Amino acid sequence: MKKPLTPLESATFSTIVDTQHESNGWLDLTRVCSRTARHLGDVRQAVARLARYGLVLIDEEAPNTERWIKFSIPE
Repeated sequence: MKKPLTPLESATFSTIVDTQHESNGWLDLTRVCSRTARHLGDVRQAVARLARYGLVLIDEEAPNTERWIKFSIPE
């Protein structure tokens, strides 16, 4: 059984869904940091957990940086 999302994971996922249409598949992690008052490292870990849960797909071929991650949401 999967663990429920933490508040940070939930807020991160909400930001991803809310901004998906305007971001062309790129997530600005500092936007999540601003919304959640969390550090960049914490947000990166939350995104990694969302990817492990299968809620977000990370494009490993894209030139991801500390601030930007190319993603998609599974159908």
